Amino acid sequence: MPPGGGGPMKDCEYSQISTHSSSPMESPHKKKKIAARRKWEVFPGRNKFFCNGRIMMARQTGVFYLTLILILVTSGLFFAFDCPYLAVKITPAIPVVGGILFFFVMGTLLRTSFSDPGVLPRATPDEAADLERQIDIANGTSSGGYRPPPRTKEVIINGQTVKLKYCFTCKIFRPPRASHCSLCDNCVGE
Repeated sequence: MPPGGGGPMKDCEYSQISTHSSSPMESPHKKKKIAARRKWEVFPGRNKFFCNGRIMMARQTGVFYLTLILILVTSGLFFAFDCPYLAVKITPAIPVVGGILFFFVMGTLLRTSFSDPGVLPRATPDEAADLERQIDIANGTSSGGYRPPPRTKEVIINGQTVKLKYCFTCKIFRPPRASHCSLCDNCVGE
């Protein structure tokens, strides 16, 4: 995409993205110096990232810890007091089923809490400028002043007309069933 030319853009954290691509002929020492920042580092929203961006968690970690403690305490009480009685009086399969369910619940809780909910990447300054240029060309205007993009755009997918909404924060047209999350400050798709 050609740089510049899409109307005045405000200086903000978008300018921190390195768009320089390294060629295979460059030395490994030079690649380390010009390593580009990842999108999650530049556009973190209100999320916390761990393990070099592989684990993503919301800022409201108190709810996660409360849920974790409640599951551990109630399961611990069940295994300490109810399981011995049920294993002797009814069947030893009850503690086994309880243990399997406990590991299933903990696994799904941890996977859900630490996974990406489907965050749609924000537009870079070049992508936003290109989008504005496309909108100006489609509308037949070429004025130098800034005009916000339209709120919706209709595209044809498999012969069906689909209406895409524009997110002014992320500067993208969101796909259907996606919305901007006020908690994490990112567009999230289902």
